Amino acid sequence: MHMVIAARGLVFGGALALLAACSPTNSGADLASSAAPPASVAAAQGTEAPYCPNVSLREGTAILTKTVGDDIDFVASVADTTRDCRIVDRKLRMKIGIAGRVTPGPAATNRTVSLPIRIAILNGEDVIYSRLGQTSVPVTRNAGAQTFIYVDEAIAIDPASARSVIIYAGYDEGPAG
Repeated sequence: MHMVIAARGLVFGGALALLAACSPTNSGADLASSAAPPASVAAAQGTEAPYCPNVSLREGTAILTKTVGDDIDFVASVADTTRDCRIVDRKLRMKIGIAGRVTPGPAATNRTVSLPIRIAILNGEDVIYSRLGQTSVPVTRNAGAQTFIYVDEAIAIDPASARSVIIYAGYDEGPAG
């Protein structure tokens, strides 16, 4: 049993390490090579953004609990968020990542659940980006938590607004809009 828990810890730790690699606080040191990438690759990757807004969790969106009657089916929780910001074609292109886990409850059945994850960006009161995505996670009755990573790579905003936006990430069972 301790081996299973240790293995899951290593898997989750590795997933968080991969997710953290998206963070602009990563030094970006390339241990494999010091050669510059070809010009076409560099143009597609853009340049590091001078500012990358933080990701916040709105109250009530970090945990998703599903029940069957009075019993818990599963609990999904957000463990970490990160972001990567680059300037590409004069736009601030962002990758927003969420790492989390799904823990089965007493009413769980063996299946795959779909988690609704929303990334929203507000500039003041104006919603300038909102996307409801899904990620699938296996649930196994009487087993431990399963980890997941969700990344939204479709975000492109005006870089001039970067310091005035708020990025929210979390579960959203509401309308798709």
